[in-house]
Amino acid sequence: MTTAANPPAARRSQAERSASTRQALLDATIACLVEDGYASTTTSRVSERAGLSRGAHLHHFQTRQALLAAAMEHLAERRGERLLEAAEKLPQGPGRLAEALDLLWEGYASPLYQAALDLWTHARTDPELRERLAPVERGLDRQTLRLSRTLFGELAERPGFDRLIEMAAATMRGLALLDTLHPGGGRNSRQWPYCRGRLLEMFEAGERG
Repeated sequence: MTTAANPPAARRSQAERSASTRQALLDATIACLVEDGYASTTTSRVSERAGLSRGAHLHHFQTRQALLAAAMEHLAERRGERLLEAAEKLPQGPGRLAEALDLLWEGYASPLYQAALDLWTHARTDPELRERLAPVERGLDRQTLRLSRTLFGELAERPGFDRLIEMAAATMRGLALLDTLHPGGGRNSRQWPYCRGRLLEMFEAGERG
C-alpha cells in the first residue's frame, strides 16, 4: 500500500521571518528586564535569550535604547489587550467598582511594572532613553483612561472623572514603589485594601453626584 508523502511545509516569507525575529527580540527583552534588571539587559544577552545571533537586533533596533523602548511599547500593547479582555468579563452590579479598581491595580502590582520602573529610573540620566520612553509613558496614560471608560461605564461620563482616574493611577504607582527595594515583601499588597476603600468612596460619590 502506497502512502502519500507529507507535503513540504510552506516556506515563510521574508516579512514573516522578520516579524518573528522582532517578536522574539521583544519577548526576550521583557523577560531579561523582569528577571535580570536594566543593567543586565544587554543586546548580546537579549539575542542569546532569543536564540539569535548577537547582531540580529541591529536590523530591527539600531541601539539598545531603541530596543528597550520598543519592548516597553510592546508590553503596553499586551497590557491593554489583556485588561480590555478582562474588563469585558467583569460582572455588572454593586461590586463592579471594586473589581474594576482591583483590575487596574493588577497592572501595577506586577513584576512587569517593576521592570518598567527600572527603565524609567535609568531614563532620568539617559537622554536618548528618556526621549524614546516619554511617548510610551504618555501612551500608557491614554490607554489607562480608555480602559477606564470601559471599566466604569456611565460614571466615566461625569465631570471630573479623568482627574479621578489620574489620582487613582498615581496612588497605584506610589504603592508599586513600596516593593522596589523589598521585592516580594508584600507591603503594597497589604496597603492596597485600605487605599482601594478610600478610592471606592470617591468613585461612589461621583456615581451619586
